[in-house]
Amino acid sequence: MQDSSTLGVVIVKHCGYTATVKVSGRTKNSSDGKQTSDISDHLDEIPNIDVDDHPDGGSNALNPHSLRIPLPKIINPEIAASNQHLASKPHVDNYARKLACTVLETSLRKLENTPNKNPRRIRWELGSSWLQHFQKKDASVSEDSEKNAKKSEKDSSVKGLGKHFEQLRKINKKESTIEDAKIVKEESDSNCLLTNGTEKSENVAFTEIRNLITEDAFCRLKSLEAGLHQKSLEELTKMAHKFYDDTALPKLVADFASLELSPVDGRTMTDFMHTRGLNMCSLGRVVELAEKLPHIQSICIHEMVIRAFKHVIRAVIAAVDDMQNMSAVIAETLNILLGSPRLENDLDTDANEHNLRLKWVESFLSERYCWTLKDEFAHLRKPIILRGLCSKVGLELVARDYDMNSPNPFDKSDIVNIVPICKHVVYSSIDSRNLLESSKMALDKGKLDDAVNYGAKALSKVIAVCGPYHRLTANAYSLLAVVLYHTGDFNQATIYQQKALDINERELGLDHPETMKSYGDLSVFYYRLQHIEMALKYVNRALYLLQFSCGLSHPNSAATYINVAMMEEGMGNVHVALRYLHEALKCNKRLLGADHIQTAASYHAIAIALSMMDAYSLSVQHEQTTLQILQEKLGDDDLRTQDAAAWLEYFDSKALEQQEAPRRGIPKPDSSIASKGHLRYE
Repeated sequence: MQDSSTLGVVIVKHCGYTATVKVSGRTKNSSDGKQTSDISDHLDEIPNIDVDDHPDGGSNALNPHSLRIPLPKIINPEIAASNQHLASKPHVDNYARKLACTVLETSLRKLENTPNKNPRRIRWELGSSWLQHFQKKDASVSEDSEKNAKKSEKDSSVKGLGKHFEQLRKINKKESTIEDAKIVKEESDSNCLLTNGTEKSENVAFTEIRNLITEDAFCRLKSLEAGLHQKSLEELTKMAHKFYDDTALPKLVADFASLELSPVDGRTMTDFMHTRGLNMCSLGRVVELAEKLPHIQSICIHEMVIRAFKHVIRAVIAAVDDMQNMSAVIAETLNILLGSPRLENDLDTDANEHNLRLKWVESFLSERYCWTLKDEFAHLRKPIILRGLCSKVGLELVARDYDMNSPNPFDKSDIVNIVPICKHVVYSSIDSRNLLESSKMALDKGKLDDAVNYGAKALSKVIAVCGPYHRLTANAYSLLAVVLYHTGDFNQATIYQQKALDINERELGLDHPETMKSYGDLSVFYYRLQHIEMALKYVNRALYLLQFSCGLSHPNSAATYINVAMMEEGMGNVHVALRYLHEALKCNKRLLGADHIQTAASYHAIAIALSMMDAYSLSVQHEQTTLQILQEKLGDDDLRTQDAAAWLEYFDSKALEQQEAPRRGIPKPDSSIASKGHLRYE
């Protein structure tokens, strides 16, 4: 454990207040009972509040949900009468509505008058990504140098000159070595003049870095042989910013395009960016780089708007004096942010509120994310924004169908509770993480026994460190289930995947992306066990949650469509399967392009489904498209390309048999799928 002090810090945001809870390293003196000072007491000027130890361990103090505030449903008669009087007036005359508008106007003035002073902060995860980039770069350079050394060792022979001219080569070599020695001596003399100045700067850089990190960390930095330990803090900062802009952000978008990373909502996007040390203020830049990935642009724009609205709701909650009015103020704020303005001309107040909201969002996104909002606001999916706001602000609403097309979709009775938002460092086990990576690598290489052993050891490690109910434990269960699935042990794989699903449902929630993935994986395992009805139940659940969180226009939705089609084929419903595959093909072509590997997978799945209906001629057409894409993207030596070539050869032979069947007197099967309502080849 390298940073135990960071693990002892929890940030709690609740009802407009922000509290930083620190586990202090102070100890009480046995003589006077006073506590010694801690270094965290002098980090800031915010007053500290000491909390005595709880006699029973303070188990309830560790539960943030004990701070949940149920908003009052019944208020005193005087406030009820005033609210009835206000309800009879136009909606804008409401106190809660006026308060929300006042907060918006005040915040807009501050945004317009305050210059942009957003400092560039560097997350510690960026250092890990940066060092990995240096190591890969050095590895490629070393490989190139080895190749060049092998080439130089092969001394080229002098052809056509004979043995008499062998001495000429030796004389040329001697002259070249003498000239090289002279040049080296001159360079050494000139470098000696610069040594005194550079030694001073290097010593300053050494002392600057050594004052900030421990001796062990400095030795590890020096052992990387990247020269970072010789740089000053200013040089390291410039290099980090250059790596951030030129390498880290484009690499993130490239991984999105290759589906190595596939975020489904703002939470997964945040996790992916923070894991690589990228700040969320770079969302605007991600939108610009992901020009050919509309689903990534949609996730980023929704996340920027959610984070903008989050500040408004927090400011409004902090401005409420009487808790009796809290639910009404929150409801009216949500109506202003998410309601649709009326189209009548006699109500200018709704138009003014809409313009105020739009102007505030444009100013905030331009100030915080350096991105200009155009006409995207009219196409936002409001349920996604509401879901993100509730998770970021800590609101619990009544579960009902909200009419987002109305000007006032929310009422004060819809606001149930305010829940504190806690942020802290998620601890993990380095040994278990390394074992999980080893298990993945062994699985990729086909070493299934090693993959099972590494996965089992990783599971035991993570349970010992994080406990049986933790998201990392669920990840370990899920990986081990995938490994056992490839070994053919479908029963044990299903058991482990069911455990992973139970943990994710309990710890992360029913609509979390990891829970969605667990539903989809479990459906595949049940399908291999021939429990097709159970498999369809779980895969439809995953598809419903994907539609709710990211919409059906997403690569994960297309992959789920293919899984549903596979299960429908297993039940004999090839017609239904083809409709799902057609939707998956259209989704992949629209989001990823017509030449993407996932698009090729959709064509291949359609070819298989068509072959089940004896439509081999159409299967050949689809498989030809699959083979063309794979040859262009992966090459002829890839296993997937070779499999596609084998399938194409099989479909060709079947189509040929089908054409020769009438000549032999064999009745031709009905393969005209156009009359059955199936898709045609485009």
